[in-house]
Formats: sequence, C-alpha cells, structure tokens
Amino acid sequence: MARGVFGLNKVYKRQYQNIKDDNFESWPESATYGYFGGGRHTTSGSFDTIDRIDFSNETTSAPGNDLPQAKTGLVAVSSNFYGYFGGGSLSFDLIDFSNETISVSGINLHQARNSLAATSSNSYGYFGGGFNPPFPYSSLDIVDRLDFSNDTTSPVTATLSQGRHALAAVSSNSYGYFGGGNRPGPDMPGHATDTIDRLDFSNETTSPVTATLPQARQSLAACSSSSYGYFGCGYFPSPNTYVATVDRIDFSNETTSAPGNNLSSARNQLAAVSSSSYGYFGGGSPNRDTIDRIDFSNETTSPVTATLSQGRSGLAAVSGGASQRIKGSRTYGYFGGGSPSPDGRIDRIDFSNETLTVPGTGLPEARRGLAAVSSNSYGYFGGGFAPPTTVCTIDRLDFSNDTVTVPGTGLPEARFGSGAVSSSSYGYFGGGEAPPQVNTVDRIDFSNETTSAPGNNLTQARASLSGTSSNSYGYFGGGFGPPSTPSFYKDTIDRIDFSNETTSPVTDTLSQGKNGLGAVSSSSYGYFAGGGNGPEVDTIDRIDFSNETVSAPGNNLPEARAFVGSISSSSYGYLGGGQTNPDADTIDRIDFSNETTSPVTDTLSQARNSLAAVSN
Repeated sequence: MARGVFGLNKVYKRQYQNIKDDNFESWPESATYGYFGGGRHTTSGSFDTIDRIDFSNETTSAPGNDLPQAKTGLVAVSSNFYGYFGGGSLSFDLIDFSNETISVSGINLHQARNSLAATSSNSYGYFGGGFNPPFPYSSLDIVDRLDFSNDTTSPVTATLSQGRHALAAVSSNSYGYFGGGNRPGPDMPGHATDTIDRLDFSNETTSPVTATLPQARQSLAACSSSSYGYFGCGYFPSPNTYVATVDRIDFSNETTSAPGNNLSSARNQLAAVSSSSYGYFGGGSPNRDTIDRIDFSNETTSPVTATLSQGRSGLAAVSGGASQRIKGSRTYGYFGGGSPSPDGRIDRIDFSNETLTVPGTGLPEARRGLAAVSSNSYGYFGGGFAPPTTVCTIDRLDFSNDTVTVPGTGLPEARFGSGAVSSSSYGYFGGGEAPPQVNTVDRIDFSNETTSAPGNNLTQARASLSGTSSNSYGYFGGGFGPPSTPSFYKDTIDRIDFSNETTSPVTDTLSQGKNGLGAVSSSSYGYFAGGGNGPEVDTIDRIDFSNETVSAPGNNLPEARAFVGSISSSSYGYLGGGQTNPDADTIDRIDFSNETTSPVTDTLSQARNSLAAVSN
C-alpha cells in the first residue's frame, strides 16, 4: 500500500470526506485523457516519460510527472481513480487521475515479467502472459489479478491456453480477451500465434475462443469500444514483417474479422487507449512518435496531428482523468410510494454507508404500484394506483437537490404495475394494468420530458413485472396475465433494443412464473429477485447480458418477498420493502462481485409494498 503524500489510505479518507462535505468539484470520474508511459528508443535507451493526449481536442502534452524509473515492456489498467502501470519490473507505478501525481505503489505482481497484456473489469485488473528475462525466454500462461478496492494482487487459478508473450488484450462488460502473441520454440524468437483466450470476469475461468485473429502476430496493441475489440499492427517473426493491420472481435458473438481500414504505418510494440468515441494507437518500433485514431462509429482510421514527445516502442497506455461531477449529485438510491395505504414518502439510501434518511420531499400524489426510470439528472416515478383511480402521473425527482416536481407530462395511458427500464436517452414503461392487463410500452424522452408510444409493445399483456437494463437492451421479466391465459404467472422475458426500439422475446425464461419481483443489474448481469406465485419466494434468476442465458447464481434472498422496490449501485443491488406478511421495511443486498446476499442494517422509514425505486 502506498504511503506518504500519495498514500492511498489518505486518498480514500479524502474521498469519503468529500461525500460528507458535499464536495464533488474534483471527483475523478470519466476518462478525459489518455496517458502513454515508458518505452524505449533504439539509441537513447528506456524512458520514464509520460505523454498525455486530451480526448476533447486531440492535443498532446506532458503532465509534468513521469514514472519513477525508466522501463519498457510494461502494460497498464485503470480504475475510476488511478492508472496502474505494471510489468517491466515487479512493482506497479500509479498515476492519480485527480492530480496526475505518480508514485511507486508497493503493489507487486507475484512474478516479475515483461511483454504481458492487461485488461480490466469494473472491480479488477488482470495481467496475463509475459516472459521471464533473461534469454532464453520462458513464456508464461499465468494471470494475476489486481483488486481495485484494496490494491492487493493474487494469482488467478485459471491460466491462458498456452504460454505466450507480446500479446494484447481487450474487454467487454463481461469478458477479457487476450489475443495474439509469441510462442517461443526451438528456433527463437519463436512463433506468432492467432489464438484468443477469454477470461470470464464473473468466475475468473479462461477458455479459448473458437474464432482466431485473421492474421497471426505478436507485439500488437489493442483497444475497445462498447461493442468491439480492435487489435492493431504487430510483427510476424518469420519472415520478419511489420504489419499495419487492424482486426476486430465482435463482443456479441465472438467472431473476428478485418473491418477494412488499417493504421497509417506498419509497426510493432506500440500502445493503445480508448475514449468513448475513439481508439488511439501511439508509438511503436522503429522509434515512432505518431498516433493513429480509429473512429468507433464507422471504423475509419486516420493519423492524429499531434505526436508523442519522443519516438519510442515498448510503452503502455491507460485512460482516465479528472472531470467535473455535478455538485450535490451524490450516489444515492430512492424508494418512493407504496402501500398498504397509498404512500408518497421517499426514502433515500446512501450507497457509501448504507444509511437511510427521508430527504423531506415526497411524491405530490401518494400512490402504489408505480414504476421508475432515471436520466443522469432526474428520476421519474410514473403511473400507479391512487384509490380509487389508476393514474398516468409522472413525478420528477431532481438528483441535485432531492426536490420533487411534476414536469407537466404524463404517461399516454393510465396504469399501474408496469415494469421500467432506461437507456441513456429514454425511459420505457412496459406492461401494467389499466385494467385489464396491457402490453403497451410508453417512452419518456429525457431531453425534453415528452412522452409517446414508440410503437412496439411487449409480446403479451401482463402486470406486476419488473425491468432491468444493459447498455444496449432493456429486459422485462415476469408478471401476471389475464386469468384466461394458460399461464397466469409469467416466466417470460421480453427485450427492447435501445438502438431501434424493437421488442422481442428472449429465448430463455425465468426459473418459475412469478409476479411482483424486483430487478437489479451489474455491468454484466441482470438479476430478477423475489416475487410471488401464490406464496412469496426468495429465488434469484440471473440473465447474462452477453448471451441472454438465464441461470440461478446459487444464493437466494435472506427473506421471501414480493412487490419490492429495487435499485442498483455500481457494486450492489438493493431490494427494499415488499409483501412478506406482514409488509417489510427491510432491505436485502446482492453483492455483484460474488453474488452473495445479506440484509442491510438500516431500514425504510415505514414498512410497505408496491413501491418503486430509482438511483442517480
């Protein structure tokens, strides 16, 4: 653990104090810069230099702080707060994105090695392959894990399918992919490979992907968009050939192809970094200072005008940077409405310490059976039942100050018991009871708060369903249909494609038909928890966003409950209240890192069911 000026204990205390003091002006959150560190020149030797590329204008500069020692053959990963440069030696060097200071961390790989590859999930960084100097090389198949929460490292039990070095890695939400590299043989320097190994972030198992790179090569670089991983340039040792090729792996089906546009020059031992819109390939051998850009929207490539401060190869790159977080937009979840008597109160849970408070502003209209969606700035509570009337009301919760107002627009159709999902641009309310049960999907546009029906409905009418979202799709699961239908309690899951708003049934189903269930999501999975099919149940079904298969993670809720409110933080899912006979004020938590469940110590201000929940 780092100490002194850069001590991580002090940094964590400062971050926690920022939460208490409502001070978010310098909270590092989004990737605004890319950092290229280390490397070597054939005549000048190894470098400690760090160059920074500003993603907003593609200019390069020196942030003023370099690595503690010159090194080459390193790789890098990033958490929300730090960039970690590993390999090239045993220890990690850290860059603090909030102030761009550099420190030797005291964190070590369990085996020193060069020319490895690195990828990361939200919680961990993974370092795979590499070789032990000096000659003759001993290529490795090992994978080390760095835990971002406590900065400890440990070997992963699973290994790559073959020992290799000079490989590259990309990541989707659910998996890391290690591609290419060198497999040393009797005729050193060995043989380039086209192999791709997949690391499953959920259980840390590895397996070879059926597809391979279209061209075997080593000393390549790689970057990722939300949909694809791109492997660029590299070297084929026999015959000695540098290439400018870009190969692509499609995260949705793990097929590989060449998108048709290559980088501006053939080179190897370069590094790559990503913004949300572009990938940048910088440096490389022989002694390149150039940076090429790939546009993720159309996969065209072009050189960037700015260059690195010096030509070099064997460098590493990471993205991060200090950004402005809205003051007051803190990390909370909100539970609103409910019954048995229609309730308008809102309880707020602080994700940092899991304490609950009543912020002082409730819903203008008390009701139960409502649903909720959220944009970056607001939460919207829509529909519900305010006896004796079903309503189309939408109330808006301002995350910056916890006030609630009515934006002036309602759902096109009054109903209660809907499921709800959110994309970055829209919120969708699906199904519900008007009565009778409906299959309607209504949309609220976050940019102007108008509502409309996009024109595609659920595959069957049902109410008391629940919804969860990945980046690309929303999933509506469970519910109950009209009494005349063959199966009253539904196990069905419908999907809405956020890109075109079409709806379709998911092939797999929940383990049992049930209604009044809750739904939460991590970056890789959605969890449908609790509900009832007569009696309340404690079961949890998990949908894998990468392939839409449904399975049981192995742990159930601590208490059977139905008609809960459910929300997600980045690390946990929370299910609050619910019908348990009597109604509950308790909150159960699902830990996304290991899928264990446990009760939260604090409780809602009042026991109730049929509530809705939203998080900022």
